[in-house]
Amino acid sequence: MKHMYLAGLKLLLSISMLSLANSAFAITTTTGTVVGSDFVNGQSTYATTFSDGTIATFTGSSAFKKKSQDGITGVGIAGGRTDGEIDIGESLTGSFSKEVIVTSLNLALLFDGPEYGDVKEVAKLLVNFADGGTAAYYLTATGVHTAAWTGEGSVLSIGSGAVNGGTGAWQINNPFGFRSVDSISFTAVKGYPKSTCPSCDNQSDYTFVGMVVTPVPEAQSSAMMLAGLLFMAGLYIRRIKA
Repeated sequence: MKHMYLAGLKLLLSISMLSLANSAFAITTTTGTVVGSDFVNGQSTYATTFSDGTIATFTGSSAFKKKSQDGITGVGIAGGRTDGEIDIGESLTGSFSKEVIVTSLNLALLFDGPEYGDVKEVAKLLVNFADGGTAAYYLTATGVHTAAWTGEGSVLSIGSGAVNGGTGAWQINNPFGFRSVDSISFTAVKGYPKSTCPSCDNQSDYTFVGMVVTPVPEAQSSAMMLAGLLFMAGLYIRRIKA
């Protein structure tokens, strides 16, 4: 009987280890993508479901309107100061049914001036974290292929850059580190005017192109339980052998 118990516990350990491996694999490989070009003009809500069941829901302060330039399509808000872009006073908010880690996000038509008579435009991201914290982050176009980001990670210029008729597009990689996110609100704030026009500071606007996230699966909780089970089983085996 003792040998039967031992064999059963060994089998349980093997199954637990396999489950842990599968959970870890799921954590590192499951990703979800939100693409601005998939939004529908005239609607104010867009939702998509990732392969793990996580639902991403994006809501505009008004109706959506897509905008393309130099090969990149993003989505903004219809009307306002600049039609089809996210202006000061407008917002696009994305929320997730499960917490996610943001791998990358892309914005476009954020220029550094003097393109279109704009100033150094500033995008604001207000983030609600899964741990209950809230923080604001800013992306400022500073040159044709340079931008300043107040969060973690790195910023890359995409396409032709901040030039007349260009993309003014930016990709932020690992923008919030490995901190899990519940929701993000995209809006714009006053930019940095030139000395020749101190009052020209309300020109910030841009489009949301897309983002890639990694959902934090509930399997993590199961993995912790399995780890505890492994520990208890190990103690029991040692007791039997003793």
